Amino acid sequence: MTRRLQAAVCVVVAGAMLAAGVGTASAAPGVTPADVTLDLAPGGSTTIAKTVSTPAIPPKPDITVLIDTTGSMGEVISNVQTNANTILSNVASAQPDAQFAVAEYRDVSWDATSFRVAQNLTANQTDVTDGLNSLVAMGGGDTPEDGINGLFQVASGAVNFRPNSSRIVLLIGDAPSHDPSNGHTLADAISALQAADITVLAFDLNDPYGLDSTGQATAITNATGGRLFSGINPSEVSDTILAALHNLPVTVTHQPRDCDPNLSVSLTPGSRTVTSGDDATFTETVSVGAGAIPGSTITCKVDFLLNGVLSPGFTETITEHVPKATPSITTTPSGPVPAGGNVSDTATLSDGYHPTGTVTFQLFGPGDTSCATPIATRTETLSGSGTAASGNVTIGAAGTYRWTAIYSGDAHNNSVTSPCSAEQVTVTPQRLTGRAYGLTADATLAGIQLVNIAPTPDSGPISTTSTNTTSVPCTASLSGLISAHALCAKVATTEFPGKSVATASIDDTTIGITGIPVITVKTVNSSSTTTCAGSTGTTTIAFLKVGNTVVIAEPTNIQPNTTVNVGVVKLVLNEQIPFTTPDKGLTVNAVHITVDALGLAKTNVVLASSESDIGNCP
Repeated sequence: MTRRLQAAVCVVVAGAMLAAGVGTASAAPGVTPADVTLDLAPGGSTTIAKTVSTPAIPPKPDITVLIDTTGSMGEVISNVQTNANTILSNVASAQPDAQFAVAEYRDVSWDATSFRVAQNLTANQTDVTDGLNSLVAMGGGDTPEDGINGLFQVASGAVNFRPNSSRIVLLIGDAPSHDPSNGHTLADAISALQAADITVLAFDLNDPYGLDSTGQATAITNATGGRLFSGINPSEVSDTILAALHNLPVTVTHQPRDCDPNLSVSLTPGSRTVTSGDDATFTETVSVGAGAIPGSTITCKVDFLLNGVLSPGFTETITEHVPKATPSITTTPSGPVPAGGNVSDTATLSDGYHPTGTVTFQLFGPGDTSCATPIATRTETLSGSGTAASGNVTIGAAGTYRWTAIYSGDAHNNSVTSPCSAEQVTVTPQRLTGRAYGLTADATLAGIQLVNIAPTPDSGPISTTSTNTTSVPCTASLSGLISAHALCAKVATTEFPGKSVATASIDDTTIGITGIPVITVKTVNSSSTTTCAGSTGTTTIAFLKVGNTVVIAEPTNIQPNTTVNVGVVKLVLNEQIPFTTPDKGLTVNAVHITVDALGLAKTNVVLASSESDIGNCP
């Protein structure tokens, strides 16, 4: 038999039914906690202590009073009739949807009407009272009556029990039953009661010679999950009935419904049977499936059934806020680049849930080791493969730069930021070189060395990566076959933007070498400037005369590589010689004098030479 508590209690009353006190539940009926909010990650689970406080009377009770109305039961019947309103009101107060029926049984040997339903199930208390008041004690003549037949009839459809009700029969009597009774055996009655899910509460008014004198009441109550009350005085019947109705077994089960496929609920144990009014405790396990979508909210309801019946207040609502995924972010900055070059960064997200959104790349300059103030910001949309690229950013001076990549997050994924200093980019400086000198000369005549002047004054080769100025003391004068005054040379470098500038100047120069015309030059200046964009050079000459030929009569900006031939003398003015190495660079000689007269003189003189150079350009 399936016990719904179970679900039905059939009390056969053989005497009187009277009002009595009602027991109170340890807490208001319902489930605690009724609302549960969780934040479990996919694949996670948790346990919750669950308490179901049952009502004093099981829910949706269908209570049938089945009473012996033979002659000996007059005092019992009177007690029930007198206290009927109190009993009905008390039960309805605990369970407002309670319904009642009234039925009587006698002895078929003395009364052809051995069973009658005085009032079928109804919530109308007046009708129930009228049914009880219609009962009259009469007849009988031998000890056994026909209670077994009465039970069989109640269980077999004589009383119209509601679906899913708690069916209770109050069997009240003072004598055992014939067996068989009107053709129905004790076993027949028990089978019918069990099939109808009826619980019998038996009230014996003549112990030890009454209802259970042959063990029938014990067999019936044991088989239906009920209870036998023996030795009751007729004046105590109603109190005993109320006490019995407040101490019925209640089986608590659970039934999840409307649950998201990724939210499962189970309880341990699966069911508990307690006395009505007591608490049933469970350990509830809530599990979130691995397929739960991060950032989503999923729900489940759990109905707690009392004897298979769901009552208001016995439904739990579980709300699970699935946490967003926290993806991992890996980044790849560009490699070392020269100052003024382009740097970039890429970011790739993994371990997220189909991440979308943007990645904001921030670039921090040298010295900003805490990544406080970005010097460049780029925001790019994440691709379907979970990657984003900053694009090129042109940087300035040399040093260690740092990238950070900030993922915006979306409905399913948390924001995440790559750590400062995890993406360092080395920017290398330009290599700045240069040289400047005032004059150098070499002259021979018929193989005899006439002049040999090393570069004077000479800055020497300069190589640096920083801002610097190298100037040597000007030479006041030179004398001899070549004389000159105020010879100066200087090299200046700038770290960023990288630049090298060389300058050289002479106030006046006279070249009086045997075998060639006298050459006079006044106020000559040269400069050479090189940046990563290229090189430029300039020369100015105030006066130039070869022998009696005046080449330049006033200050003039000379065009590059201007060539003048006067006799055996070849002059290249503003001579510009680009570097042939990978570096950018330019040598500028203000005046380059050469003489190559066969058998006579060989002369090579350079006035105001400037050389600038830059390496490691982007």
